[in-house]
Amino acid sequence: MISLIHIDGLGGVNYHRLVTPLRRLQEQGVNLHWIDSLNSLKEMNLDLVDNLIVSRKLSVNDHKAFKRMLVKHKVKLILDNDDYWDLSNANPAKGLYDVYYGPDIKRTIKIADIIWTPSEYLAKQMRQINPNAVIEIINNAIDLDEEQWKDQEKYPSDLVRFGYVGALGHDYDVQSIGYDFKDKELYCGQISDYPQILNAKYVMSPRPIHSYAQMYKSFDVSLVPLTASRFNWSKSDLKITEAAVTKTAVIASKTRPYNKVIVHGETGLLCSNKQEWKEAIEMMTPELAKTLAQNLHDALKDSPDHNLDLVNLKRAKYLV
Repeated sequence: MISLIHIDGLGGVNYHRLVTPLRRLQEQGVNLHWIDSLNSLKEMNLDLVDNLIVSRKLSVNDHKAFKRMLVKHKVKLILDNDDYWDLSNANPAKGLYDVYYGPDIKRTIKIADIIWTPSEYLAKQMRQINPNAVIEIINNAIDLDEEQWKDQEKYPSDLVRFGYVGALGHDYDVQSIGYDFKDKELYCGQISDYPQILNAKYVMSPRPIHSYAQMYKSFDVSLVPLTASRFNWSKSDLKITEAAVTKTAVIASKTRPYNKVIVHGETGLLCSNKQEWKEAIEMMTPELAKTLAQNLHDALKDSPDHNLDLVNLKRAKYLV
């Protein structure tokens, strides 16, 4: 069986959703081939191809015509998607999604044969658009053989250190913490205005996707705020997975997907409002952070939703 893969850029989502897991399957003998452009399909004998795997959306002029081409050659379209198509007004990318990304995401969902997604909530929304697609819930996982995840011993400190390493577009989520960290040890990624919003003492320069895990060595507690919205509910619990692998404690928003994996008081702390964030931050000690981090690590290390090889079994059944 031959499967082609096309991704729309090497961002964090594609790296963890497709690049890392599919390269792992390639190493294990699955017949996968990466293509740089959909235009290259015109030069191929598609009768030899079984699947086309795409990330999030197809940007083509005519999705129905593209589907007819795939059907003619008996090629199944596998869509990997963790993106809800309608953003809140607070998200700076809303205009781009309203005009370009959102319509393409929905059109691609309509013509997909198989959909991989990390979110039960998003799966429900996509079934309304395409009830005939086979939808498989596949969580994000991390390749522990990568160098960046191997050496995770924390830099020494007698103080409890907090950290925030969110991507772009989370200003509103960061603001939901509502806490001034001027008297705390906070390491914050230098993206958007996050360091200013949180009044971070230490600012960390962004790092490439192949080495960003090293940022976790600087802090003991990962802040994972997320406001309630359809877009956010559609995401994976990747930040929890990263914390578990790096033995970092978690304080997270009490909303999906985090409240589905964190047991409050045992494997992390969950907060519903600014007062609870304040209490969680101020009660944190180095000892509590170590306990929560170890509990989280132990709970997820062999989980079928967080172990890469176990997660990949869900992908492999469509590719071999």
